[in-house]
Amino acid sequence: MGVHGLTTYISENSAAIAKTLQFASDINKDEPTTFVVDAWSFIYEVISWAGLPWVYGGEYDQFSEIVARVVKSWLGVGLRLYFVFDGPYPEIKFPTIISRVNKSTIQPSHLFFRTSVASRSTPRFLRESMMLPPGMYDACVGTLQKLARSAKPSQVLELHFADEEGDPYAVELAARLGGYVVGKDSDFVILNAEGYQGYVPLDLMVWSSLSSADNDVQDAEDDGFQTVVNSKAKKKANFAQGTSPRGIIPPEDDDGAGLQLTAITYSPASLSQHLQLPISLLPLLGALVGNDFTGAKDPSFSTTSQHTNLQWLFFERSLTLTQRIQRVANTLRGILTAALTPGASGKKQKNAVHSVMELIERAVHALIVRNLDTMASGEVVRVVERVVEATLQYAIPRYEGAVLGPEGMWADGVCALHDAQSCPLMRYISQPLNQDSLRQLETEKQEATRDRVRALYVAAYRAGRLDPHTLDVLHSGTFWYRQFLENPDLENVAKSIARPIQLWIYALLDDTLGLPSGSDVKQDKPEKSIDDEEDGGDEEDEDVLIDVVEYSDEDEVADPLAPLRGALQQLGGSDESTLDGRASEIHASVLSSSASQKAPIKIVEEYVRRGTRLAAEDIAVIPLSRLFSSLPDGVDQVHLTEGTPIQLKPSTERLTFLLRILRSDYHLLRSLPAEQRTAALALRWTAYQLQARAGEREGDKVREKERWTKQEAQAFLASFSFYSPAGSLEAEAIDPVPIVDRHVQLVAQVSVALDCVVRLSQVLLLDEELPSPVLRFSGQRFHAYLTRSRVYKPNTVPDRLWHACLEGLDHAFAEPAGKKKKQNRETGANKVTQTGKKSKSQGSFGGKFGLLADVDA
Repeated sequence: MGVHGLTTYISENSAAIAKTLQFASDINKDEPTTFVVDAWSFIYEVISWAGLPWVYGGEYDQFSEIVARVVKSWLGVGLRLYFVFDGPYPEIKFPTIISRVNKSTIQPSHLFFRTSVASRSTPRFLRESMMLPPGMYDACVGTLQKLARSAKPSQVLELHFADEEGDPYAVELAARLGGYVVGKDSDFVILNAEGYQGYVPLDLMVWSSLSSADNDVQDAEDDGFQTVVNSKAKKKANFAQGTSPRGIIPPEDDDGAGLQLTAITYSPASLSQHLQLPISLLPLLGALVGNDFTGAKDPSFSTTSQHTNLQWLFFERSLTLTQRIQRVANTLRGILTAALTPGASGKKQKNAVHSVMELIERAVHALIVRNLDTMASGEVVRVVERVVEATLQYAIPRYEGAVLGPEGMWADGVCALHDAQSCPLMRYISQPLNQDSLRQLETEKQEATRDRVRALYVAAYRAGRLDPHTLDVLHSGTFWYRQFLENPDLENVAKSIARPIQLWIYALLDDTLGLPSGSDVKQDKPEKSIDDEEDGGDEEDEDVLIDVVEYSDEDEVADPLAPLRGALQQLGGSDESTLDGRASEIHASVLSSSASQKAPIKIVEEYVRRGTRLAAEDIAVIPLSRLFSSLPDGVDQVHLTEGTPIQLKPSTERLTFLLRILRSDYHLLRSLPAEQRTAALALRWTAYQLQARAGEREGDKVREKERWTKQEAQAFLASFSFYSPAGSLEAEAIDPVPIVDRHVQLVAQVSVALDCVVRLSQVLLLDEELPSPVLRFSGQRFHAYLTRSRVYKPNTVPDRLWHACLEGLDHAFAEPAGKKKKQNRETGANKVTQTGKKSKSQGSFGGKFGLLADVDA
């Protein structure tokens, strides 16, 4: 992540760029230091150092304990903590996201199922193919919220959810607070705002124990070593040679002397001074060297051509990453020097640079290593535009006020950094309403109702009660499932399990807030597939259709940034067979009616696994009024009254509406505790949907085998620590739990179901009635119970919970494999069928002789 090679560059030049900070647990904290933490970098770093067994589907209880330990230790050494989570994905970053998911999840998943059981169970294989379990976002948010509620009055722990990309938000927040950004992204050395102190890499933190020696601690030493402590503390760090633990997980404080945290920081000012460039040109440096916005090659996403690999275009392949950074810096410095050097007569030379655009154009021409005559017409212009787009992603609005404390933020309650008019969140959450809405209201009343719903969603998102992926639907008309380990030979669980629920989410959002106009597409447009292979892809790429944008000379001169204003529109296939019951027919009718009338319909692009890659599929947004016909009879009793959206109805009616969507409107399920109710709904929906899929194709053995058994369902419920302390498997040592393909697939199915149930509850503003239970789930326990490596106690699954899961699903669960064979063996070889004849499968004598006797018969 970040600028290619910049992490290596600053590490190699750390003596000139870096400073060291120290924080101790027993210092005077009158002036604590502020850390703004990139939350996703924090999650990855905890997983990396903790060594949790990810392959089983997430040890969220253990992960929560480690997060709490790290955060409490940070607070203990006097840090003020602000965690920032990413918002919706920016469209310009789609190619990078797709490439990252392919390499980190989908391709390793394919390799996992193509590797022998013995080989894929080795620690090295699991370490190299590590994936992030899908519930980590909910687990981290839930843990941090719990810690924030229990923090001391003198401690500061806040959670922030960015409007869009999290990196600029984190730097802007750190600038307002006069603090540092903590993460693992070299973009934090490029981004800059007044008051921002610098970037602290997570992987360069070191914990140690304080010594008892009373020595004054200097504020700075000759080698640039800076210590953030107070002279009253009179404590000095004493590292044990060769025993200092590295990483963010603190050691146990056995001697009671307290802990000390040492961190390295890099500031944009020190980097610009080292490169001898103005600090304002660091974003241009990052764009030219290559970053998350220019590193991708796929032509399907950007408004300018992504086909040219800029690194191949600008650098000889023999150059190292650090040499490329130095080459770009030398090029920019040379252009500026030539522009600022006066001629012999004291007048400005013809090399003067009159604008940033002119500087970018000269830099691009100077860096290109190919002969310009061999490049296609307009290709250089499109490369310039692409660099401009990537540079603009680093822009942070200038703040005119002074450095603030927490009391100076949240001016109008909408955003911590912006007012309602300038906040990006308010722009994309306010879309035109669907004209086929169920409620036809007067404009004034309609807008007032929308404002109420919008305010509830904004408050829910800022409080961490609305998934950022839900906002992707409003932001760009896309939806991104959380990918995890699943069998590539079976249909993607996002399509088979989650999509019917997603249809309701899209309809609810469009009915009240409206989806973006960029998702209005016509059905007669050609299908476009997506591939992000860096080397041009395989034979399937012959069918890829690429939008070709023609540029005239006049357009190029008049508005070189015009592509920034283009809308992202992509088309892909849609599999209607995965929709649920009546909703499938409605979805098909919406597509056919739109095609016959040539009228635009709302489209959401779902990014799902297609074979061994992530690809977009177009999903038509079914009007909410038409989706109601797919629900059981009597749903109109909970339908909104005229002019009242579902989100504004009483919680009891919203809960009834959700339960009927999930085919689970039963009194026993309503009476469950909140977390148990959510787990039960996820299990019920998985069993119901797999049964429905098997019923669509009678005799399909693959779909029939997908169905869950009651034993597997009980093992899933027993994997939650509803009535026992959070933790992993019981304390006694156990053998490694076997990794079975079917069990991996069960986790994938129920995980995506749980994710969608929680997301639907959030859209209906029912997060308190249906909270995420992942903090009590252990995938390793689940696998252990499935393989009989462990046997859970009879009282582990409460009777009321179990009966609530079974109610109304008598035929949804399959019989255990091999049950009938076992019965046949018990009855012996002379089993008689219902017709009174001997079973031909057994024969009169059993074995080979029985088969021969059956032939004669």
